[in-house]
Amino acid sequence: MKSLKLISSAITMLLCFVTLAQERTITGTVSDANGPLPGVNISVKKSTKITTTNFDGKYSIQATKGDELVFSFIGCMTQTAVVKDKNVINIKMVDNSQTLQEVVVVGYGSTSGYVKNNYVRSDRKKQS
Repeated sequence: MKSLKLISSAITMLLCFVTLAQERTITGTVSDANGPLPGVNISVKKSTKITTTNFDGKYSIQATKGDELVFSFIGCMTQTAVVKDKNVINIKMVDNSQTLQEVVVVGYGSTSGYVKNNYVRSDRKKQS
C-alpha cells in the first residue's frame, strides 16, 4: 500500500513538472517607425533556437514561460522580451544612430600602364 502511494505521488509530481515546462509557439511582428522589418534575428537566450522575420516582419519560435527572447537587427538597438502568459509578442525596434567620426582609406600597389593582350599572332623581327 505504501509503495502504491509513493508511485502515484511520483507520477503526480512528474506530471506537474511536465505541464509547467511545456514549450509553446510564440509569434508576433517586429517593426520600426517605418513599418515591418524583414530579416530581424530572434533567438532564445541561453539556447540554440534562432529564427528570422519574414518579408512582412512576422516570426514564430518555440519557447517556454520565463525564456528571454533577443531581437537584433543591423542599425537598431538590441531588444529583449520575456515570455509570459501571452503567445503573441510584438516588438518595435529603435534606431541606433551612430555616426562615423572619420574614415581612413589605405591603398597598396601601383600601376605601370595598360597591357593589351591579343590573340592575333604577331611576327617579331630578329635582332642582329
